[in-house]
Amino acid sequence: MSSQANPTAKPPLSAFYGPQYWPIWFAMGLLRLITLLPWSLGKQFGRLLGRLLYQVSKRRRVIVEKNIAACFPEFDDKQQRKLVLDTFYANGMGVIETAYAWWSSLGYITKRLDIDGLEQLQQACASDKGVLILGAHFTSPDLGCALLNQQQAFMVTYQRHNNPLMDALILRGRARCLGGAIEREQIRQVVKELKGGNTIWLAPDQDLGPDRSVFAPFFGLQTATTGIASRLAKTTQCHVFFFSHQHVSNSHYRLSLTPLSALPSGDVVEDANIINACIERAVRQYPEQYLWLHRRFKTRPEGETSIY
Repeated sequence: MSSQANPTAKPPLSAFYGPQYWPIWFAMGLLRLITLLPWSLGKQFGRLLGRLLYQVSKRRRVIVEKNIAACFPEFDDKQQRKLVLDTFYANGMGVIETAYAWWSSLGYITKRLDIDGLEQLQQACASDKGVLILGAHFTSPDLGCALLNQQQAFMVTYQRHNNPLMDALILRGRARCLGGAIEREQIRQVVKELKGGNTIWLAPDQDLGPDRSVFAPFFGLQTATTGIASRLAKTTQCHVFFFSHQHVSNSHYRLSLTPLSALPSGDVVEDANIINACIERAVRQYPEQYLWLHRRFKTRPEGETSIY
């Protein structure tokens, strides 16, 4: 396997000292201070943040309510309302978990961590082929990836943030705790890394619109799913793993890695079916720990009305 490249550059921050950026600096400074607290206390701040978001962000709350109602019709109204609130708690804690991933040693968590499938991943990474790790938008991908990166180095793909200061800070945080980052649109770079025997993390549970997606079932709904994972697996003949990370109790975490030997199947839609089924199984274990705050079902098949 070739040496792991690092395309991530730490952008200069001197251009972002203007007053329009002060609220972001204040928020980031507060998060940095929270990471100096014991982990258990920091997580309580996360719950408070989640509760605050639930109260003030009506738009996001409605999106979560619509997603939960569509994906868990078997839940009664009380169960759905509880899951909506728990989702905000988990996502608030996810913000704090991201801060700890960027700015702390994670030693406290590493002692309370279980990893399933690590040996299989390491064997694949030791081969001449590249490895594609398929993740999903659980509440803190940065923490999950940082914990796995301590065991096996890899790079992540990311979507550029529309705020330049946030984008710069995110890149710096990930440069510290991960093996590198590649912008999602730089597909040629991703292909090059995989063909070079390197390991890449990618989250395929994104709605990129009808022209860049295929429809595959997810919680019983036809869901726009990017076909990039299928095409990368076919083009590079890499190993493919599904990766999930979950907060199972208090400060105990579990990482799970599952080899997907059926990918590529030769059919982009069938590959999307396999991937979405993996994500759904993981989400159903701890449904509040998925990013229900985004409009996962924004693009609908022709003739279907929006659930939002």
